[in-house]
Amino acid sequence: MRANPWIYAVGAPLLVYLIVLGFRKILTNVIARYAKKTTTQWDDFLVVALKHTTHIFMLALSVFIALKLIPHERRYNTYINRAFFVVSMLQVGVWLNLFVNSAIVSFFNRKTRKNPAAATSISLIQFLVKLLLLSVVLLFTLHNLGINITTILAGFGVGGIAVALALQKVVGDLLSSLSIVSDKPFVVGDFIVMGDFMGEVEKIGLRTTRLRSLGGEQIIISNSDILATRIRNFKRMKERRVIFSIGLPLYSEPKEIKKAIRLVTEAVHGTERTRFERCHLKAINRDSLEIETVYWVLSDDFDTFMDLQQNILLTLISSFKENSLTFVYPTSEMNLGPREFFNRFDSKDFEKVNSSNERSMS
Repeated sequence: MRANPWIYAVGAPLLVYLIVLGFRKILTNVIARYAKKTTTQWDDFLVVALKHTTHIFMLALSVFIALKLIPHERRYNTYINRAFFVVSMLQVGVWLNLFVNSAIVSFFNRKTRKNPAAATSISLIQFLVKLLLLSVVLLFTLHNLGINITTILAGFGVGGIAVALALQKVVGDLLSSLSIVSDKPFVVGDFIVMGDFMGEVEKIGLRTTRLRSLGGEQIIISNSDILATRIRNFKRMKERRVIFSIGLPLYSEPKEIKKAIRLVTEAVHGTERTRFERCHLKAINRDSLEIETVYWVLSDDFDTFMDLQQNILLTLISSFKENSLTFVYPTSEMNLGPREFFNRFDSKDFEKVNSSNERSMS
């Protein structure tokens, strides 16, 4: 009795699929045990590649093998071969994507140990390599299916121009991201100021850059807007220049002014991690004599700068008191009308003024 052809059509591919599935599992376990004993990464990648072998590919492989073993009409071979080729190319794309990701991550892990700024370009490079890889696999697949890819490439050229015109903002952000990665005006971890926005760079994406502000919120700015403005990168500051002023009373004697300048100079010189630049009587203001001091903090850390500035000011307060010198504090003016002016004084005040005037006349 002759068996039903459907038994061969269904049973043979299913049997081959189970064999392929079991073989993949055994091979994965064997290579995984071997990979634990070695220091190379190729065997680890092979284990990952076997685990990411899709069931669609294994099923297509099973059908392809089964059709070679069971009788069937030869006129379908062309369609079967093309279908299997397409599925195989999709699986090759998955493997290549895994390999590219593994290679890029491994490369940048080694680079970031020496230069943390290298982590900035990993996302953009992954995107560009994946795009190139997908294009090559797609064109290779179409070419082997008998499709003329020359026309497609020409169409991509015209279509690319149309898409670029329609998505100018998106393309501009992508090109700006490439410019940021290549030129490196800032990298992840830098503290930057752009106009009204400031914060630490958390991520540089394909379209946007994300900052963490001092208040804790996240600021998201498009890459093209970033390159269109001026950027102040405080992370690359090696030293910090500090300018501060103090005021002396207008009636201060020249020797008191010189003494105040000397005390300020000594306060800066006596503070570690600073470099004194100058201290001068800068201006004679309407209500004070202004002494301006300039020095350098030999660190880029803001907290260090505030600690040193605080020490200098506390030293000045103590030394000015010891030398009987006083600071001038800002005063505010009040424009009073006649009634408000006279209401500030009572009758006793006018009596004192009148009595002083009589004594001066006598």
